[in-house]
Amino acid sequence: MEDALSITLAVFVGFALSAACGMRVFAPLAIVSVAAHFGRIQMGDGFAWMGSMPAMVCFVAACVIESVGMLVPVVDHALDVAAAPVAAVAGTLVMAAQLAASSGIDTSVVPQWATWALAAVVGGGVATGVHVASGAVRAGSTASTGGLLNPVYAMVETVGSMIVAVLAIVLPVVAVIVAVIAVAAIVVGAWIMLRILKRVKRGLTGDPTAATAR
Repeated sequence: MEDALSITLAVFVGFALSAACGMRVFAPLAIVSVAAHFGRIQMGDGFAWMGSMPAMVCFVAACVIESVGMLVPVVDHALDVAAAPVAAVAGTLVMAAQLAASSGIDTSVVPQWATWALAAVVGGGVATGVHVASGAVRAGSTASTGGLLNPVYAMVETVGSMIVAVLAIVLPVVAVIVAVIAVAAIVVGAWIMLRILKRVKRGLTGDPTAATAR
C-alpha cells in the first residue's frame, strides 16, 4: 500500500509539473531546481544534478529569457515553435525525476526503461499537448488582435506555470486539480481560437460562407 501511494504521488507531481512545462518550458524546471538545491524536494538517483548550483543558474536564466522573450510580439511565435520539442523533453525529465525519487519504484522489479517509457508517454505527452493547445491560443490571439493581447496571455501562462509548479511541490493533489483546470481552459481556448482562425482564413479568401460560419 505504501509503495502504491508513493508511486501515485510521484505520478501526481510529475503530471502537474509536465502540464506546467507545457505552459512555460523552463519555469517549472527552474522551480524544481531551486527546490532541489535547498532540499525542499527529493530527486531520484541520476537526477541530483538538477539541484546543483550550475543547473539552477542555467534553469533560472533560461526561465527569465523565455518569459521576457514571450512578451515580445513575433519573438513569442519563434520561441513557441522552438520550444515544442523542448517541452516534450522537459515533461519527460520532470516526470522521470519524480518516478525515480519514489521509494515505491524498485529497479529490480520495474526496469529503468519502463520508468523512462512511462515518463515519455505521460510526462512528455502532457507537456506536448498543453504546449500545442497553448500555441493555438496564441495564434488565434495574433490573428484576431494583431498580437496586442499576446503579452497578456504570455504573462498568464508564466504565472500559471509557476503556480502549478510550486503547488506540485507543496500541495501535489491541489496542483493536479489546478493543472487539470488550467489544461481544460487552454484546450477550450485553443478550440475557440481555431474557430476564429478558420473564419479569418475564409474571410481572406473571399469565401461567402465566412459571414455565416459558426
